[in-house]
Amino acid sequence: MVQASSLLDRISLNGYDSTSRLSRSGKIPEVPMARKKRNKPQFDVEKSLQNRRFEKMIFHHGSLAAVIKSIGFYTLSTLIWPRFIAPKRWKLTRFNVVMPNLPRVFDGYKIAQLSDLHTGSTDQHYLRRVLETVVAEKPDIIVITGDLIEYRAGSLQKLEALLPLLHATDGVLAIFGNHDYHEYSWRHVGPRSAHRAIHKRLRTLLAKHQITLLRNTRHRVLRENSALYFVGMDELWTGNADGPAAFAGIPASAPCICLQHNPDGFEILRQFPWQLMLCGHTHGGQVRLPLIGSLFVPMKHRQYIRGWYTLHSDANPKEKRMYVSTGLGQSVPIRLRVPPEATIFTLHSNIQ
Repeated sequence: MVQASSLLDRISLNGYDSTSRLSRSGKIPEVPMARKKRNKPQFDVEKSLQNRRFEKMIFHHGSLAAVIKSIGFYTLSTLIWPRFIAPKRWKLTRFNVVMPNLPRVFDGYKIAQLSDLHTGSTDQHYLRRVLETVVAEKPDIIVITGDLIEYRAGSLQKLEALLPLLHATDGVLAIFGNHDYHEYSWRHVGPRSAHRAIHKRLRTLLAKHQITLLRNTRHRVLRENSALYFVGMDELWTGNADGPAAFAGIPASAPCICLQHNPDGFEILRQFPWQLMLCGHTHGGQVRLPLIGSLFVPMKHRQYIRGWYTLHSDANPKEKRMYVSTGLGQSVPIRLRVPPEATIFTLHSNIQ
């Protein structure tokens, strides 16, 4: 008993309650030995990745990570961006333009150009935001250089909802583009297209909202007995464009701005007395690929695709300039590296 008592004392001193752990047989259980704590070695990334080349490239060299990011970026660029984002990322472009013989009373005259709205295929809320922004610039006159609608059912109703937004000091001018006539590069009807039902309703709609339609006609803006002329050409593809009729009666020395949907008119109308031509039609190429450029430009003179061009003529030493807008809409809602635009031109006189 003395030996058993001393053994129990030792067990109790070691922090083990033997009385609660006695087995039914009366035997004293073995005392578990305290385990020594081992310090775990630090995780060695380099050693761990020695035989795992895939992960090593990602974490250490970044090569594969860069490839994965590039794939994701170009997938976004080629699938999501051109279809859903780029067609609505428009810009408001501003230019100061010096015109020969512009009367000083027109110095600072502000022209807002809208082109290729393609109402019916272009997002309606987007067009509304653009028009509201342009009108907030308080232009003296607004010009629409063709393709007001996409020739389809419902386009006229959508256009009618937008036209009341347009107002300027000297009104709104418009010309027709090929889509307003339902004329395309692969199918021409010619002058008969002017008799189409939707086209005739479009003319009625513009008149209802007091939009001045120019079809080989001119519009004169007066300031203190001085005049600034706007000449609007009918669509080239219909065969209705008539330069002599449009420019009849305009003095050779008068400041004149020509509104022409298709930039091919730059060459056709070079002999007439205008100094500035405003065009659309091309959408700037709409999709411009690196190293390749624009894939589809439906016109003869493909070099006139976007921006400024100058025409020098020995017969008329006065400089003629043309601006080709990238437009606001499109038939197929895809754009790449060609943002839509509205343009503000501020005229300045060179008369001292």
